[in-house]
Amino acid sequence: MNRYSRRHVLRLSGLGAAGVLLAACGKQAGVEESKNVKSVGVLPETDGLASVEVTDIVLLRTAASLEYNAIDTYDAALSLGVFAGAFAAVGDIAKRLRDDHRGHADAINGLVTKLGGQPFTCSNPRLNEIYISPALALITDTDTEDPGLDVLVLAHALENLAAQTYQSFVTLLSDKALREAAMTIGQDEARHATVLARALQPGLQFILPSINADTGKPNIAAVPGAFGPLTPILVTVGPVNADGTRSSLTLETPSLNSLAYDSVLCA
Repeated sequence: MNRYSRRHVLRLSGLGAAGVLLAACGKQAGVEESKNVKSVGVLPETDGLASVEVTDIVLLRTAASLEYNAIDTYDAALSLGVFAGAFAAVGDIAKRLRDDHRGHADAINGLVTKLGGQPFTCSNPRLNEIYISPALALITDTDTEDPGLDVLVLAHALENLAAQTYQSFVTLLSDKALREAAMTIGQDEARHATVLARALQPGLQFILPSINADTGKPNIAAVPGAFGPLTPILVTVGPVNADGTRSSLTLETPSLNSLAYDSVLCA
């Protein structure tokens, strides 16, 4: 039995505000003594965070939001006309990958509907805010030397981010069928990343099957690890700064504050 099947994972409990109170050193004459604990400054009243729960529906909605992040990024790149010159052929690849993401989003939202949830049909607002919008602003800066290359770098990072996200969600989803769906789509994201890696490094050769010269039979192919690493993804894009460096963003898989909870709605 799956060890996650009897519970919902990653419960985020409400947290209250904490303050440091300092007692006054004495009582001033003529000043009415307050019944409150004396403090330096004013401690504002705050409400604790609402208790939320990470369910299969929340995880799937989050996965769908990442698909729309990719769709919107490819659409933005195609509308900018950055796939020209050496990257002219990449435009057709971008259209194919975007269409794949549309299919993924529909499939994931279909699962959300079957579970009784509300489909998520827009990009993840938090990831847009901290990753994609800043990256696109840098890429479209008038001083950016090669926006086509930078878009390709960003797209490659987003594909890797999607693959990592599905990989991490496999261990959290409580239902076997949902885990299988996540693994299947995650494989597609990894393939996308491989295609873009070849566009970035055209000298790389495909890894082809090989034949044992003695037996005439195919050699056994071994995969070095069961999964890829879940490490931060560094993206360097935009114009050269005054100090000779370029701006970098670090992409990470969705955290608790970027999940598509039931309360998160598309604008």
